[in-house]
Amino acid sequence: MNEWTLRRFPELNQAILTGEPHPADLVRALRAEVFPSLPEPDACDETRARQIVTLLGMWGSACVRHHVQCGLASATDPRAVFDALDVRGEPFRSYFARVAVRTGTGHPDRDTYVSYFHWNPPAIRVHWSGVTRTAPGAFGDGEVRTYTGDPRERELVLFVKTAEAVEKAANETVEPLTRDFTGDAVDRMVAGAGLLNAVHRIFAEFTRLPPDRAMNAEFFSDTWRQYTNHWEPGDFPPSGVADTEFLARDLVLGIDVPDYASHVRHVHPALLPADRGRLTSLIGRVPLPTQILRRLGITRLPTDTGDLLALATAHPELAACYLLLAENVRVASTHLNFTKRYVFDLRRDRDAAGVPDTPVVSGRAGSTGIPEAILERLKRGRRNHPLTAFERVPRSALTAIAGMPPAPPLGEVVSVATPTDDWTSSPA
Repeated sequence: MNEWTLRRFPELNQAILTGEPHPADLVRALRAEVFPSLPEPDACDETRARQIVTLLGMWGSACVRHHVQCGLASATDPRAVFDALDVRGEPFRSYFARVAVRTGTGHPDRDTYVSYFHWNPPAIRVHWSGVTRTAPGAFGDGEVRTYTGDPRERELVLFVKTAEAVEKAANETVEPLTRDFTGDAVDRMVAGAGLLNAVHRIFAEFTRLPPDRAMNAEFFSDTWRQYTNHWEPGDFPPSGVADTEFLARDLVLGIDVPDYASHVRHVHPALLPADRGRLTSLIGRVPLPTQILRRLGITRLPTDTGDLLALATAHPELAACYLLLAENVRVASTHLNFTKRYVFDLRRDRDAAGVPDTPVVSGRAGSTGIPEAILERLKRGRRNHPLTAFERVPRSALTAIAGMPPAPPLGEVVSVATPTDDWTSSPA
């Protein structure tokens, strides 16, 4: 099943997009070539179940995408597509749900951000200050399963997982300070800032890939993104909105957006139960910069650059926290610019030229319906933090006060696990 998905599946998808076979041919191929090999869910351990859930999710989204694009199903309610996808007489989503239970994660009966971006690609290792953290994969074969077979899609999946793995390392370093502001607080915030700086550089490297692997807006919006579709009305397709680390960091560092907790709860259906629980535990926690100001008894920061520099010198935690917040703002701005570059700018140009919207996933909003204006508002909320006054102080002075070391090469920060050291079990 894994080999079929790696080789035959992209070929079928590409052929259907060029108008050769009918979308029903993918359904027939799945039923004839793949479904007979699907195991009974009760026979699956957690790793095997996660593998199969990843494959089922990609197969289902591809069937939806082709039927909607050909006008054979509704983009907002494509449930009829699954009527023909029975697994040995059992409805597709019923079988999916039984396998999903075996993952031990509370995964739903559809594809998700977690299955496509976390379980699908190889493990990512993050190395910082002598500590190595691993974002595991489910397959351990060194491969990335793709809809298209295109190197650009493989690079996209690895980029997203790598950036989020480094974000997670930054969050795990800083989050404990909101519960207990320990003596190593400056070191933790400096490490968090360094890790977020690495995230920014990962974004930059992705946009500078060689031509044969470089993403362009047309491929992102017209080809790959059309597979991130709805399976039923009101559901949450795979989307960056389900990046738990971004949401967690907003709650830890603070964001100037009224009732941001409601936004987080709105996204809950897109997340696994463990992630929902983690975010719920962070809601209501006093953001880190506010905690620091309260500890120091500071109600208003000075406006004079010299006074600010003197304050940071006396209290290095202010310098370290500002550097952390500044890197967070930088990552948020880079993320928004990425979305503009690959989705919104292209749609604006096409609207001006009278080109119709993409049929499955609209280019006028994120796949979960978040428009550009909301993303702009969230970016401003991250930038409007309690330590913005320190923008007046030279960055080099704050870096020296906090003791922030030079940024190491990315190759020393992240690595992709190979099949020999990433193997968890045989692929499905």
